[in-house]
Amino acid sequence: MKTLSIFRALILSAALLWVPISLQAQTVSKSGTTAAQFLKIPVGARSAALGGAVGASLNDASAMVWNPSAIANLEKNTIMVEHADWFLDLKHNYLGLVMPMKNRSAIGINLTALTMDEMTVTTFEDPEGSLGLKFRAYSYSLGVSYARYLIDQFAIGANVKVVNETIWNSSASAIAFDIGTTYETPFDNIILGVSITNFGQKMQINGKDLTTTVDIDPNNSGNNGQINTRLETDEFDLPLMLRVGLAWQPIRTEQMTATVMLDGTSPNDNNQSVSLGTELSFLNDKLALRAGLPYVSGRSNDDRTLQFTAGAGLRHSLNSGLGFDFGYALNSYTNLGLVNRVSVSITF
Repeated sequence: MKTLSIFRALILSAALLWVPISLQAQTVSKSGTTAAQFLKIPVGARSAALGGAVGASLNDASAMVWNPSAIANLEKNTIMVEHADWFLDLKHNYLGLVMPMKNRSAIGINLTALTMDEMTVTTFEDPEGSLGLKFRAYSYSLGVSYARYLIDQFAIGANVKVVNETIWNSSASAIAFDIGTTYETPFDNIILGVSITNFGQKMQINGKDLTTTVDIDPNNSGNNGQINTRLETDEFDLPLMLRVGLAWQPIRTEQMTATVMLDGTSPNDNNQSVSLGTELSFLNDKLALRAGLPYVSGRSNDDRTLQFTAGAGLRHSLNSGLGFDFGYALNSYTNLGLVNRVSVSITF
């Protein structure tokens, strides 16, 4: 009875959270109105290969980004490193460390970064950049996570992070939270995962690049044009996301495991959508094949930039207890081409 009550409470909470965001999305489109868009880039080769449908099936250090409660299920210290060549010259990288503790709990630290090479400064007066000045732009998120099982079937976790976006001498920062729960239901081993990510402060860019000179009274002569002033920028919300995921294993043997995953997402800057992922694991989970269909419903073809995802994973353990998990993901984007992603997890 206690587990059924928790299950019903989770379903009701997710529904209550979904309704106001749904009504808002139906009345006013807020597509492209949030800052820190790099927070929406998939993290983890497994998660990316499954089309992001991993809210209830996370098993590596990328869980701190998707649903931090899942790190409580990790039994060994885990280090995860990931790299992806994003569009143009952008690089997307992730580093995560999770350490299990007593009472089925865990702590972790994570860093997500979107970087680019130096670019030449150009102006209206110098469109070729002949002065040789260079500038950099980057975004990063640095977080600390904690999760634990409250009962045998129910885990809760949170990730507190600093989000920063910088271009040349100007930047914007915010504090944000990711909160998640994982519940192993009594219904045919179905797992339910619910998370809210990127809940935090608004971001407003500031810096000396916004300083300029104006003439507050151009009709009168004098040195009014030498008055320094600073441009005021708008504040923008973070890309808040509500995610409800289900994971089911219809087949579970030593030779093969089949997992079907379904995630419903409700962002504050786009339409609600549903994504589907499937994973086939062989030889006691040593080899895995993955595929995903992002946004199978909820978005028109014009909005479905990410068309399909696929990937594979390979696990190997040494007699010393050291384990390696290699992951690869291929994401196909409309008009933008293919994105390859690789990750390595080490357990010890």
